[in-house]
Order: sequence, then structure tokens, then C-alpha cells
Amino acid sequence: MLDYKTLGLEEAQRVIDAVIAYAREIDHPGIAVCVVDKGGEIIALARMDGKAARFTRAAHRKAYTGAIFERDTKGVIKFWDGQAKQGHRGPTDWNDTMITTLPGGYVVCHGKDVVGGVGVAGGNQQFSDEAFAELAIEALGEGFRHRVDWEQGR
Repeated sequence: MLDYKTLGLEEAQRVIDAVIAYAREIDHPGIAVCVVDKGGEIIALARMDGKAARFTRAAHRKAYTGAIFERDTKGVIKFWDGQAKQGHRGPTDWNDTMITTLPGGYVVCHGKDVVGGVGVAGGNQQFSDEAFAELAIEALGEGFRHRVDWEQGR
């Protein structure tokens, strides 16, 4: 029997509330933030007023990629580089149009378990998508973290 640990609505809402509150506090023009379970399915998603709908799709793809690859999107780039050296072509070889290497997609871990993903889109030069994603992980509280690649605490 498998023990399936994943983020819940309470954690997802805590992330969204913290990220949006901070964006408002710094007078950011708007972001989208998405929290997914460990299978990449949306638990909660929010887009600030005035932000184009494409940002919600980008945030979802980033969170999805983090969760299913069990590493941040920055780590997926490193993985793809290794795959390319072996002749693979990246996402087209994997038959999954949801995968992205855009920055701001984080895997969410609790202890050694992958429990979901977080994606943020709409950052800028002053406060990047990755900076908002860091804030999202902090909002989850003690015991939660992210990792760039599989070697970090599997």
C-alpha cells in the first residue's frame, strides 16, 4: 500500500495569500501564482487584477513541471542539457506540452517527500518569479523546502 502525501487546500491558500499580499505591499503590477499537488493537478490558482490570462497558464506549467520532475524548473534545464548531449530533443521527446523551463517553478518538498509544486509568473527586474516562488515556500512554514535537482535531499 502506498502512502500518498500531497499539499492540501490550506497550504495552497497560505501560499497564494502570502504571495499576493507581498506583491500588493511592494506595489507590484501583478502576478499569477499556482499551487499543484504532487501529480501536477491544480489545488489553487490566482491572478491579480489587470494581469493577462496567459500568466495563469505559465504559472500552472511552472508548478506542474516542478511537481512532476521533482525539481525546480532551473534544475530541469540542467537535466535537459544532459539529455541533449545524448541526442534527445527535450520536451518534444517527452510528449508533454505542459513541461517548461521558465524560471519560477518550484517543487515543494516536506522532509524527503515531494508534496507538490508552486509556479509564479509576472515577476519583473525588481522582484523575479523565483523571488516570489521563494516567498511561497517560506509561507508554507517549517519543514517545507524546494530543490534545484534530485541530488538535493532525495
